[in-house]
Amino acid sequence: MKKANSRSAQRNSVRRQWNHVARLEQLEGREMLNATNELLSLRLAATDLHGNAITQITQGESFLIKAYIDDRRGEPGVVVEEEGGGLFVVDSDPFGFYTAAFNITFDSAGFEFDPTYGVNGIKFGPNINAIDTIPNAPQTEFDGYVGMISVQNQTQGFTGEIEALSMRMIAQAPGVYDVEEGFNPHFHFDVIDRQYDPNAPNGEGAPIYTNGVPQLERLTGQDFNNATIGQDEYFSLHRLGQYILTDDEDVYFEGVDLEVIAASTPADYQLRYVTNPTLTSGGEVNTLPSNVDTIDEWNYFYVEVYAKAPAGSSVQAGVVELSYNPDDFSFVKAFGRVEDPSSLRYSVTLTDVDAENGTVRIGYSSLSTDLGDDRYALIGRIQLRSEMELTVDYTDGELTYTESSDISLTESNATVYDQTTFESSVIVGSTTPGYHFEVWPVIYDVANAGEDRRVGLSDFGSFVEQFGKFVNGNPLIRKFDFNNSGKVDLADYGLFVQNFGQSASAQSSRVYPAGYPGDLGGVPLMGSSFLLEGEPVDTRSTQPTSTKATTPEVAPKQFDSGPLSSESFSTTLPLMASASSYVSTNDTSDETPANDPEESTDAAIASFDEQADLIVLTASQSEETEEDSTEGPTFADHADEVLALWKEDEQL
Repeated sequence: MKKANSRSAQRNSVRRQWNHVARLEQLEGREMLNATNELLSLRLAATDLHGNAITQITQGESFLIKAYIDDRRGEPGVVVEEEGGGLFVVDSDPFGFYTAAFNITFDSAGFEFDPTYGVNGIKFGPNINAIDTIPNAPQTEFDGYVGMISVQNQTQGFTGEIEALSMRMIAQAPGVYDVEEGFNPHFHFDVIDRQYDPNAPNGEGAPIYTNGVPQLERLTGQDFNNATIGQDEYFSLHRLGQYILTDDEDVYFEGVDLEVIAASTPADYQLRYVTNPTLTSGGEVNTLPSNVDTIDEWNYFYVEVYAKAPAGSSVQAGVVELSYNPDDFSFVKAFGRVEDPSSLRYSVTLTDVDAENGTVRIGYSSLSTDLGDDRYALIGRIQLRSEMELTVDYTDGELTYTESSDISLTESNATVYDQTTFESSVIVGSTTPGYHFEVWPVIYDVANAGEDRRVGLSDFGSFVEQFGKFVNGNPLIRKFDFNNSGKVDLADYGLFVQNFGQSASAQSSRVYPAGYPGDLGGVPLMGSSFLLEGEPVDTRSTQPTSTKATTPEVAPKQFDSGPLSSESFSTTLPLMASASSYVSTNDTSDETPANDPEESTDAAIASFDEQADLIVLTASQSEETEEDSTEGPTFADHADEVLALWKEDEQL
């Protein structure tokens, strides 16, 4: 239908008259009669990114428009009369819509369509597919218009309203956009009303806009027939043939009202970096936990996300984006209510990880409307792990750390629930400064410069070579004097045994002597694996051993918070209990002078031979404490082999 001037004056109105009687359309020899209301409804809803209905959104934030479709023939008074006068009551038989094709217009000044969402900007609901016979859908070449939205329902029979699709929009200019000015759905055979332009193809120029909304024209006559004949450009219903609805009186439309607001008081977001999950009281905390500031190179840890809404509101949902250096850290998992129901009230609703660039975007949502109002709510945890590789180096006399890069909260928003008006709004959230750690080497990964990221047989072979030797300032021997007693002895061996088989490839607990990796003021380090669901952390220590007065030794403590059994490392290993006979005491008359010759390799072997049974026992106990048997051979698996090597001098 071509005109020399604007066609807006002649187009049919698309305003909806909600109370009317459906008129008849005869298709496939059947009729729809006696309908007291529309036979199908198409309802649009504005929600946050988690599906919570909203009435306000902050400028610049994203939200969803969802389309819901309902076959209304099962409602009271809606009957279908077959040809010949027979009545068929639809609510006695399965029913549902078969196809739906429609357009959506919106105020282009207030909103922007996001084509990066889903496929071409559309995500379909469960059991909903696009109609393959309509190519290049949807059409979004004009601002304020999403056309040729076509879906097919694969479920032949349902009750109630179902979600057909969703699309993501971005709020632009502040203002109130209602059903007339904002989202006004139309039949698929409406077309954009365009100005006449003799220089444009077919004489059609730019769309005609009113208050930012592109105007549509209702096709009639032969234009309508040409657009619909042989096309899936209609609403149709399952059962008694496919009833095709081609009139707006057969379909109930409902748009939405949505207000875009300027940036106001943001939701208060706080991050805490912990290795043990924080216990909450009903999902909230009275005091935010302290950050752990020292980790080892294999550590797993949590970034806990806390949020508090502005006064008078609560936090219903949120989206956060973390940024990190992928050379230093990697994403492991997002934790929500499913993973820790004792401490979390929010579920993970979306996860978008860009491992190459080091970003992770996580969404959380809760059914509760009383969280984060007067206290900080723990909305979720994001688990990361260290990917840093460090060497054990005592060349300068002391072990040193490497400072990690920062982990930052770069973006956030929150859906807040007004406890007075009972309405939900999406508002911006605060961001937080970057945070970094002191990262220390795993002191037991010592063979070949310690770069294989596991404590294995190569490390043990290197340890055996240095066993029984005094350090005497030699940094190569100092690497194996784990407790810094001045000598590589059975106390060091006991520490090694307890850590044999650990690696960076899985969560694990490592046992370190107190004071590792430096003067920590008596505060033990946390481990690289974690207790979930509020399980208390065991406090464990081993039997103190006597040391030189010049190098006081403290009882070893574990770098621990992993999912270990209550028996794991709960007592001192037998070898550790007897280690005093091999460690120098405070009796200086028995000390070996620092300038005495080092013990020979033969003497070290003889010491091992004397302790053969004890070594096997220790190795067996170590095997029982291994959490991940798939990570590699345990010490006990190779006890006989190692003992044989000890007895063959040439192998050492």
